[in-house]
Amino acid sequence: MMAVNTIPEITDPMGKCRGQPSRQNIIIDDTHALMFETTLYQLAEYSHSMPSGVYPEKMWRAKWREIWLLRWYGESDIPGMCSNNQCEILIL
Repeated sequence: MMAVNTIPEITDPMGKCRGQPSRQNIIIDDTHALMFETTLYQLAEYSHSMPSGVYPEKMWRAKWREIWLLRWYGESDIPGMCSNNQCEILIL
């Protein structure tokens, strides 16, 4: 099982053409994701909805109150399912 706050590598064919920043540009721990502002704006925004196409490694940003959150789908222990993950974004 992967750590909760580990964004998996893109392997799903649906994610190969989706533009999102490299996960190497994001430093993540149990509570925060550290990134530059340019990386933040490379993420699709879904503050009022959820993205379609559920597969591990899909990342997006969402604003909750005045806080940006990094959200992503991860690997699940249940076959065919994804986990929902999030942490607060801190801008460098």
